[in-house]
Amino acid sequence: MQTTTDPKSLLSEISDSNNEPSWLIEKRQNALKLFKDTPMPSFIYGLNINLKINLNLSELDIFKAGEIKKEIINSNNSVRIYNLNEALEYIPELLKENFMEKIIPANDKFTSFHQAFVNHAFVIHIPKDTIVKDPIEITSIINSGVNFDHLIVIAEDNSEVTIFENIKSENEEKSYISKLVEVSLGNNAKVNYSNLQTLNKNTFLFTKKRAITKRDSIMSWLDCCFGSSTVSSEITSNLDGEGSEAKNYGIFFGDDNQQFDLVVNSIHNAPNTSSDIYSKGALTDSSKCIYHGLVKIEQNATNSNGYQKEDTILLSPNAIADAIPDLEIDNSDVKCSHGATIGKIDEEKLFYLRTRGFDKNAATKVYIKGFFNQLIKNMESKKLRDNMDSLMDDKMKNIKTEGKEEIIKSKIEDNI
Repeated sequence: MQTTTDPKSLLSEISDSNNEPSWLIEKRQNALKLFKDTPMPSFIYGLNINLKINLNLSELDIFKAGEIKKEIINSNNSVRIYNLNEALEYIPELLKENFMEKIIPANDKFTSFHQAFVNHAFVIHIPKDTIVKDPIEITSIINSGVNFDHLIVIAEDNSEVTIFENIKSENEEKSYISKLVEVSLGNNAKVNYSNLQTLNKNTFLFTKKRAITKRDSIMSWLDCCFGSSTVSSEITSNLDGEGSEAKNYGIFFGDDNQQFDLVVNSIHNAPNTSSDIYSKGALTDSSKCIYHGLVKIEQNATNSNGYQKEDTILLSPNAIADAIPDLEIDNSDVKCSHGATIGKIDEEKLFYLRTRGFDKNAATKVYIKGFFNQLIKNMESKKLRDNMDSLMDDKMKNIKTEGKEEIIKSKIEDNI
């Protein structure tokens, strides 16, 4: 779809409706210029490592803005949640310090697109010394059109919070969704952010999440990616405070022709920091995933520890996975390791399940659920844990196991 109106007029309309200050208008204007001057990325990472992306941001009809229905459950009186208008009125300086300060557009066309036109934004503010007992639950229901959704989490010194966000579609219409999350952690703060994405398969999802830690703080990410036709996702933890820690866990499950481009980064900028990246995924039908992992330890980050591991199981001969783990170490006094595995179902383990009375489909499902179990059982959100079983069943309902039956039958007869 070609736009028929000058994008500058939309930018002005958004700014006027929010009564935005000059600093925010300037951010939008600079982002719009950067958006126009930056070419679309190719999504090509090697000779045979690429995604087929049929999208041109400049051709999206940004005037067909989508609606995002927000359902927020927060039983903690000490926590304040503001939409963009409220944040501009009640916490203008705090918003200025944190809006698009952790995720900077640079030469990223998607991010500059978001910054120029974002109109759905929320700020969660956890004051100093506040321990939030009950999780904050956010449900984002998105309809068709072009959507820009932004979340800022500000956790001050000695605070602690758990946030669970569920993002889903209202209908099966085509849509483009840009979702950015910025988290600021004070000294000795703890933030657990879990995200479940089950958008329809007519959706392109661009998402970036970034956290900056201070001394002795802990950032925990959990990203569960099940929906969308194409996902471009990046999660980055900047460990800026000595003794801070980042935990980054992810689950993805692709079917049909879904494409996932997943990036996870841990950047150690201070001494005695630690990071743990662990992702598990399954692909069936003609789905595809490219996983990029980076642990970067800067020169002054002595005595730091970084680990990353990514495991993918292929459930179809047409499914494709590529893993690109990377280490960048500028300090010798550190511990760092990485690994990645891509494989098929272990026939011996499947055989064991068959000898215990499972038919071929049930045995396959038990095997796959067991593959993800280590991450599922450690989920902070009970609601998310409870959703996993039905989500897995939905993904596996069309899994075919033809070609294995005779092998299994033969092994059972030999065992008898």
